[in-house]
Amino acid sequence: MAVDQQIFKNVLSRWATGITVITTAQDENWQGFTANSFATVSIDPPLITMNVAKRLEAATIIQQTGMFAINILRAEQIQWGKIFAGFTETDNRFENIDIKLSDGGCPLLPDTLGWLECDVYHMLDVGENLLFVGQVKDAGWTEDDADPLLYFHRHWGKFQQEDPRD
Repeated sequence: MAVDQQIFKNVLSRWATGITVITTAQDENWQGFTANSFATVSIDPPLITMNVAKRLEAATIIQQTGMFAINILRAEQIQWGKIFAGFTETDNRFENIDIKLSDGGCPLLPDTLGWLECDVYHMLDVGENLLFVGQVKDAGWTEDDADPLLYFHRHWGKFQQEDPRD
């Protein structure tokens, strides 16, 4: 089933170079890590790109299963961002989070601004990373006015609401 283009556009409108958590799974092995960059390649078909370090177990799982999800975090979900970035020591990054699984089996974080479930459309080895092109097969978003969790000059949080030129 193809994802609705308007839903895809709505999800992407919630992402403003913010922090996303990429998730994937193979059987009971859930993996998640933060990424602060992915890009739209195409609206029709809906395609995105992202880089994943080869050293991450998630890169291997994405290669083997051919699937991943992108979760766009809200500003108040900063603790999850830090957990999935590895700033917090834990044996299970998904512990105490009410996870639901996408139709393809990827863990989805609750109450995010939006999420995309993707199948690997193409993969390119780019040295220490793998560049994945994902074809979006499902998506969801929230209609509230929550702010995204942003990454700016090594700081996590929100941009100032005031114009910095004032």
